[in-house]
Amino acid sequence: MPQMHSSEVIVQFSGGIDSLYTALFLGEKYTRIHLLTFDKGYLHLGLQYSRPNVERLKQILGPERVVFRVVDTRPLFRELAIRGLRRNAREFGNEIAWCIPCRASMALACILYALENGIPAFTDGANWEQAPGRETILVTADNYPGYLQLIHDFARDFQVNYFSPVYKLNSRHERRRLLLDQGFHIDWNSLDVEHPKSLANLFKAQYYRRFQPICLSGWLAHWKRNLFGVRENTSEEQVLNFITPRLDRMRREFFPDYFRKRGLDLKEIVSQRS
Repeated sequence: MPQMHSSEVIVQFSGGIDSLYTALFLGEKYTRIHLLTFDKGYLHLGLQYSRPNVERLKQILGPERVVFRVVDTRPLFRELAIRGLRRNAREFGNEIAWCIPCRASMALACILYALENGIPAFTDGANWEQAPGRETILVTADNYPGYLQLIHDFARDFQVNYFSPVYKLNSRHERRRLLLDQGFHIDWNSLDVEHPKSLANLFKAQYYRRFQPICLSGWLAHWKRNLFGVRENTSEEQVLNFITPRLDRMRREFFPDYFRKRGLDLKEIVSQRS
């Protein structure tokens, strides 16, 4: 069984402002942080683009205290999103049918990684400014409090702690300024660009100097919002109605099968963690 490392933590790491700030914030509180970037396939590009900022984290925190890995989440994403995708998109809309499974697959991959490596907790850059209903910046449905609570409860079933340390800590503007002051790189389209997702930006050279992966499939799923500023009408209730039964299936089927195929007993791993 994996030995527990109580002073280590996992960060869902896109390399963007929020996850990068979370990594820096927690890096001063834990002996080691595991930065996990995820490959779901489906036009998910530039998975190593965050390397310059990873190296800067190592300079600040110490190279032995930062682990960076790209994790294959394609099996998880296929189970959560690809099965019944057309029907789900018609019923729930593109954002819920595509982006919520993507974020959920990242969270589930963190839980699997925690169980396999004896790490007690994981986190991400979830923040109040990007919860739907806010009008200040681009919002995403995976920042709904109800969705985050669902992930917390799922993780708790496997004796893994999910927490959101920067959800209400400060503003995105403050995080951006601190990171720049510390010598980190921020994507051009995250520097208060008026229309960050505009198709016109694809013709600007500075757009391609990237420090986080590009999810082209996600851009296409949001083509109305990105091109014309038309947001999908999502609600917290819709998000929970969509993802709850899928998480239940992953809990009952995917997780036990995952460990059984590796010759491990999931129940024994979980019981030892408690």
